[in-house]
Amino acid sequence: MMRGGIGLKAKRISEKRPFIESRTIPNYSHNKNKFVDLLRVINRDSNLYFEQVTDYESGEIIHKCEEPLSQHQGHGSAKRLKPA
Repeated sequence: MMRGGIGLKAKRISEKRPFIESRTIPNYSHNKNKFVDLLRVINRDSNLYFEQVTDYESGEIIHKCEEPLSQHQGHGSAKRLKPA
């Protein structure tokens, strides 16, 4: 079975970073040993971070996170560097 995803980024001419990013992609879950659907929206204008992981087969929501983007810490480039 094939699954595809879609993503978008919207930028203003005067700014480097996009003010909104969204993507929905198939993502492999090692806990579930199968592919799940990952939906992520980052809206810098509204200070919003939203992420939802859904099981393709059952439609069950496995994980959901909705919080102010300013409080979304410890992920991606916000992770602390490991000591050398």
